[in-house]
Amino acid sequence: MNNTTVGIVGLSITIFFILGFASLFIYNPQTIEEVNNVTTIASFNITGMNGRWLAAYIIYLMIGLLNLTFVFGLFRMSKNDTPIIIGKILILIAGLTWTSFGIIPWDPYSDTDIHTVIIRVIAMIIVIPVGLIFIAIEFKKMIKDKFLKYYTLTTGLIILIMGILSLFVFNDQTFIRTNISLVIYFLWFGVFGLRLLQIRNGQEGLQTKSTSS
Repeated sequence: MNNTTVGIVGLSITIFFILGFASLFIYNPQTIEEVNNVTTIASFNITGMNGRWLAAYIIYLMIGLLNLTFVFGLFRMSKNDTPIIIGKILILIAGLTWTSFGIIPWDPYSDTDIHTVIIRVIAMIIVIPVGLIFIAIEFKKMIKDKFLKYYTLTTGLIILIMGILSLFVFNDQTFIRTNISLVIYFLWFGVFGLRLLQIRNGQEGLQTKSTSS
């Protein structure tokens, strides 16, 4: 898998993320009401919900598998030394966790199911920022691009700060912070992918000019 493919996959993740949720809310405007009190964007694979297939197959399974594909691409972009391999593994775990939301439906009136969803969401909020920060530390091993390096680092730090706030300040805004964190994370893929494609196009342009001259 080359950088262009990784870029396309990353951009696709963000596009499907946006289109998936937009389609779900258009198809079933009562989606938010059906999740009971667990209003996280990871909780829409609800047993018996109208439009559940959109959540299960598009939002969670497809995006989760694209996430895994993206990470496998990252593994091929550089030598997997410490600490960068730790970051890649953590993002891989985040992808597996997100995929699990599509595999395992839940009942919003079951305490066990609610706790299972919350535990997986907490796991993602922990591994995502740490993974991004580890990747940013050794980003130059994958590609020499200061924008992506600092964008990745900033994304990780923002999610980490909001995660800490949610841990120590648990209130009605906790799920809002969680949702913002997940949105920022999935936007990161698109920015990463778009930047890779821009770099690739720039390199091809330079090669064309060099050849023509």
